[in-house]
Amino acid sequence: MSIALAAGITSTAQAQTTAISALTNWNVYSTHFGPNGEDAPLRYGRGDVAGSAGFGKLHIEDKHASQMASWSIMKRDIDKTLDRGTCSTTGASGNRKTTCVLNSNTFSNTRARQMKVVFAHRVDSDSKDGRPVGIITAYYSICGCFL
Repeated sequence: MSIALAAGITSTAQAQTTAISALTNWNVYSTHFGPNGEDAPLRYGRGDVAGSAGFGKLHIEDKHASQMASWSIMKRDIDKTLDRGTCSTTGASGNRKTTCVLNSNTFSNTRARQMKVVFAHRVDSDSKDGRPVGIITAYYSICGCFL
């Protein structure tokens, strides 16, 4: 591969990353805490774009809106899952993620039987607030929720 071609590919990838970053809303929609007291903010984030997976509230709305009765119910069930779920953390220190799963008949969404919440521990300098990226996604994985 020529140096000029490699430079063009790098420039294209950087431009795509910059464009995707510009679509990210780093404001925090709600604050949650992981099973060990970790800061797990739910940011507005971004939906999925250009083959890049989104995160936060906008990603959840894009992918799982049919499961949601309201955001107040969703936030209560996220808290319940983080508080009482079975959680596991994976990844190296700069890329750690925690996944919590809760089987329950007591979700605020009464049709749901299981919820999964995934949050990232990594701090992204683009957020400008020093807090972790936070909740990547949250959804009812066993649910007769499709409204």
